[in-house]
Amino acid sequence: MIDPNNVPPVGSDENLARYVLQSSHIRRSDATVKADAFVPHPYQDLSVNRHLSATEDELWESGGQIAAKIGKTLHGRADIRAEVCLRQKLSVEAAPEVGNPNHANIVGWPADKPAQKIIALELAASARFVPKN
Repeated sequence: MIDPNNVPPVGSDENLARYVLQSSHIRRSDATVKADAFVPHPYQDLSVNRHLSATEDELWESGGQIAAKIGKTLHGRADIRAEVCLRQKLSVEAAPEVGNPNHANIVGWPADKPAQKIIALELAASARFVPKN
């Protein structure tokens, strides 16, 4: 994990993990992620986890903690490069939390849900689903 006392800005070449906590956000037929996994509505930002300095076990542990905190099941994660977000005129900002210095937010979303969905379609198309074993 990132040193909590020295959290760098998110680089465009970084990998990000969007934890998939709803089975309806996955197409089981081809193991791809649906756009709804990336729609921030009704929030202003979208929570993700940076891969930077994290092991696979640490990534899964963070996802498990998030799922447990809100009483959901961790189905997997949608991995995406930060540069994909930047191409959609979004920003990715480091947002460390207690116990999770790798937390970040994708910000800069339009206010209306249809516009968010269009962007989410692009993000989902670039994401790689990694199932929880």
